[in-house]
Amino acid sequence: MTKLRTTLTAFTAVAALAFASTADASGGVRLRGQNGSAGAVAGKKGVAGRAAGTTTAEDGTVTRASASGFRGANGARGGRASTTSVSPDGTVTRNAGASTSGARGSASSQGNFTRSADGTASGSRSTNATNATTGNSYSGSTTLSDGALSHSGTCTNAAGETIACR
Repeated sequence: MTKLRTTLTAFTAVAALAFASTADASGGVRLRGQNGSAGAVAGKKGVAGRAAGTTTAEDGTVTRASASGFRGANGARGGRASTTSVSPDGTVTRNAGASTSGARGSASSQGNFTRSADGTASGSRSTNATNATTGNSYSGSTTLSDGALSHSGTCTNAAGETIACR
């Protein structure tokens, strides 16, 4: 996992410098390594970057990780990251998250999923979103457990009062 971590760390450093820059520059960079790749671009409308890599652990577990992000010239920004692992016994685990924010509001979502070697599955996802103009927001979660899927969600106004979701 060290090579993958090194690739993702290098990408993060490049992206952080790019996101922090206020210079009006343009261009791009691509990096490719034994276990993954990364790239970033910058232009008048903003910057964006991504990285991905795959590695195999000593026990045979294969893990794929990826991340990407952007920042627009208008101040909007967002990012996502995920990891998926497959064990030799067939167990699959996935964790992922994303978030974005800008003049119109913000949103984020995180989730995980596991399918065990015996085929049973479980997972959950939570999502939050807020409208910057009205202050209205949504918060919800979905869960899969013991073959049953459940969902709950709540919408609130800027004062924190529950309102109808539409």
